[in-house]
Amino acid sequence: MDPGTAIEMKRAQEMHEFIAGKAAGTYPNPDRLTLFASFFSLAQSHHESILVLCHEHRLVGSAYALFRPLVEAVNRGAFVAFIATEEQVQDIKRGGTPYGNVETLTKRLDDLFDTQGLFAGHAGEAWGTMCGLTHGGIEQLSRRISDKGEIGCHFNPEDVQHLLASSTGVLVKCAIQFLGIERPDASKLVSDKYIALYSTP
Repeated sequence: MDPGTAIEMKRAQEMHEFIAGKAAGTYPNPDRLTLFASFFSLAQSHHESILVLCHEHRLVGSAYALFRPLVEAVNRGAFVAFIATEEQVQDIKRGGTPYGNVETLTKRLDDLFDTQGLFAGHAGEAWGTMCGLTHGGIEQLSRRISDKGEIGCHFNPEDVQHLLASSTGVLVKCAIQFLGIERPDASKLVSDKYIALYSTP
């Protein structure tokens, strides 16, 4: 692993473990919070899996395939916690998907939290790229054969570093929102930790 990637891996792991520690324990179980907790747990699993896969360069393509599901879990968790009607909450519990398309959902989340495009940054063209990385689009295929014709995984170190940093930022966003409901002090600690770790490149 090159030095730049090693630095990104170290702080991504540190941030992941910090969030896990602050989120440990039990929570009240109304439907809305239970669903949000489930999405948050899924986001944690996807993020940890990305870290594990990035340890082996040959598996970076599979790590990238998890980025879209990570973003989707975070968006849907925020929807169920802060936007969904009670009828929509019950629909989700029955297996429904009343979230709307990604552009509409991310705009609603940005408007709600006044985050000036933070959610929408993973919509539009970026969403298309993530879909390609997840579903075997050209974004994946163009990295499966080297210039010399060698089959394998040919993401460059900057790609790996970007994935580690971006996926960690997405998890942090979810953790801050989730913990803010029942544990505002822990939410602030997560925010402060992220700022401390990522204040410099």
